[in-house]
Amino acid sequence: MGKLYDSLPDGFLKKALEGEDPELVDRLLNLQAKYRDSQDKDEKVVYRERLATTFWQVYTEVAKKVSPDMPAQKRLLLRFGCLDMRYLNADDQKMILSRPKDENDPDTTVYYIDEWLIAVAEGKVKPSMTDEQPKQKKLSTVGGSSGGDDPSGNRSKYERIVGAAEAERLNYQNLLEKRKLVEENLLSIANLIVNHPNEQLLAMPDIYSDDQLAKLEELPEISRELRRLQKEMQLARNNYSSKFEEVNEMEKQMVQASGQDGEGMTPQLYEVDARTIENEAGALRQMIKMCVGRQGNHFPILTSAFIPKETREYNFKSSVVDRLAGVEGLDGSVFSRTFRQATNRILPYLILVPGYGNFGICWEPYDKYNKATSKGRIAIPIFTRIPDLTIQMALADFRWQTAKELASYHWMDEGLTGRYYEYFTKEKLKGDIKTAFIEDYMLWLSKEAQGIQKLHKDVRYIFWRFVPFPDDLKEKLSLKGFYYNELWKKEQTFRLSQE
Repeated sequence: MGKLYDSLPDGFLKKALEGEDPELVDRLLNLQAKYRDSQDKDEKVVYRERLATTFWQVYTEVAKKVSPDMPAQKRLLLRFGCLDMRYLNADDQKMILSRPKDENDPDTTVYYIDEWLIAVAEGKVKPSMTDEQPKQKKLSTVGGSSGGDDPSGNRSKYERIVGAAEAERLNYQNLLEKRKLVEENLLSIANLIVNHPNEQLLAMPDIYSDDQLAKLEELPEISRELRRLQKEMQLARNNYSSKFEEVNEMEKQMVQASGQDGEGMTPQLYEVDARTIENEAGALRQMIKMCVGRQGNHFPILTSAFIPKETREYNFKSSVVDRLAGVEGLDGSVFSRTFRQATNRILPYLILVPGYGNFGICWEPYDKYNKATSKGRIAIPIFTRIPDLTIQMALADFRWQTAKELASYHWMDEGLTGRYYEYFTKEKLKGDIKTAFIEDYMLWLSKEAQGIQKLHKDVRYIFWRFVPFPDDLKEKLSLKGFYYNELWKKEQTFRLSQE
């Protein structure tokens, strides 16, 4: 290593930079010292920019060697942008060092950057860059192809089969939920029918009442519904079994083609190398820039002076999991995707990025090769002034992009985006339509959910229909204002007309 590195005391900084390119490390340490010691304001700005650029170069080099066994200091550098503990006060040091290495995420969709890079390196998720996709391992016996570098051939064929299998599994799960509701209805009817009050004169159970006889008339319809669900579930089960066998067969061939040994081994769908991770680090850097925004603070090194002081409840993984559940509790269809008349709940990947950002963004709503079941990608800044709003902002962006992409060239005429576009043009509003939608969505969740009317009445109607609150909240809101009451009455009338 270089002279500056060798002169460092044993500690976090030295361990974070251990084993990296000596020339690059010495340049970083030299700029760090100049930035720290400079008294001239203009000169300090120059050193700050150079230090940030060099830090990103070091960051990328560390990312290229990412692994589950990577030292904790390097993981924290990737995860939080933590370079030198001297940049953090005692409270912030405690906050960072006390964070558990692994945090609970029941759906395995929320990732810190280091965890995401490991998943990409292991071939578990597709890299985010689209201009230079990594090559797939050669699959000489799959689909009749002799090569593995066709992104729309063997790889997309495997993804389509996996997506089709997942769609059938989700379809079976949805049918199971419907059957459960019908069975619960059947049980309630059965309990009503068999529960007889005593006939006072005879002192024995009475005959069926009119209500009980009416419920008996419902049994044939329930029986037909259960038989219909039985057929659909059986079809979904058989389809899933068939697709599952196809997936297993392709995976066996992929393992053999890649020269891997061992049974039960999960094949690596993508052939990844340092270049792949370098590209992914570049994509993540772009996500961070978007989360910070044009007017934000783009200094990448974690520093107490720049950490927002409005809260201490930042977007750490465990907190994000809870906040996502909170949003879904208000917007129950936020993760629902309807494709070819099948609606499934599909959680996107959420990547928690370092930096001092106030914008949550949707990187992509879903994989273009698999509209049915693929996961989208969302980036959330960890250190932000109002964590709840950044998550709402990201999910608003995700909702808009998903609806727009699924509607394709009909996005101005159909569904959520079509109705909002109609309102936007009718009111002759200026600016970016997606930005306006995001702002309205955030008001919908933060204000309108409490009965505080902040939206245009047309937007309130659109959201009531396409971004609906749960029924119990709708009923409560109907008691708080005329507009909510009218919307609830119209919805009740519409539901009755559909029965």
